[in-house]
Amino acid sequence: MNHIYDNIQKQALILPPGAVGTVIGGQPIISQSATGTVLVALSSNPVLVRANFDNARVWGIEHSGQYAITQSWRVGTIFTYLRAEDTTTGLSPNIEGGTPAPEGWVTVMYSPPGKRWWVEPYLHAAAEQSHLSSLDQGDRRTESHPDPQLLRQRRDREGMGFPGVRRCSGNPNDVLTATGETVAQIQDRVLGPGVNSSVLFPAVPSYATFGIRGGIRFGPHELLAIVDNINDENYRGISWGLDAPGRGFEVRFIARL
Repeated sequence: MNHIYDNIQKQALILPPGAVGTVIGGQPIISQSATGTVLVALSSNPVLVRANFDNARVWGIEHSGQYAITQSWRVGTIFTYLRAEDTTTGLSPNIEGGTPAPEGWVTVMYSPPGKRWWVEPYLHAAAEQSHLSSLDQGDRRTESHPDPQLLRQRRDREGMGFPGVRRCSGNPNDVLTATGETVAQIQDRVLGPGVNSSVLFPAVPSYATFGIRGGIRFGPHELLAIVDNINDENYRGISWGLDAPGRGFEVRFIARL
């Protein structure tokens, strides 16, 4: 168990009213909410700052085991579980990178006695992670739906829409080219009538993937081959920049001198 005091975390920057038009980090502030959070044109998320804010407690369980069934067959298991909590609120703390989901590995190795080769199929699985912090939920890769005005600004930058009946961009009657809907109509359809904002992904989905690896020994040296993610499962973890890379093949040669 680890106790983290004065945890350095990202928090939304809150400024006094009237901040729109001022410059922060070389970028003009284009919008400010009623609570004082501010936004710049580069992102639809509020401007964040790093600060020593709270205390956190992280605890977990880790298991690793090998079980010999026969001389030729061996089963291996690995399991990891972590839990992080804000010591004041009991909620998930805003630790950058988030808390990994519970995950485990199961391997079955076949290595005949007296032979130089071995083969090992394996399964890697992770459970759903719903213990997300506000930082995890606000990440641009899993973000909440932004303010309608910011949706219009983003749409204008990306060329996804065109002006409505007034023929003037930036108005509530602007429509999305693909569907002909206004921002308000899209929100009502996706989130429900009258709902302006909602977490897009309240949890990181579970996944399971399997592969196989094997090797052959040449004296002290060894040639390895690995086929990973055979089922081509698409998955990602908190704060990952990329999804799972898909099926993969790898060859290694290990020289022991």
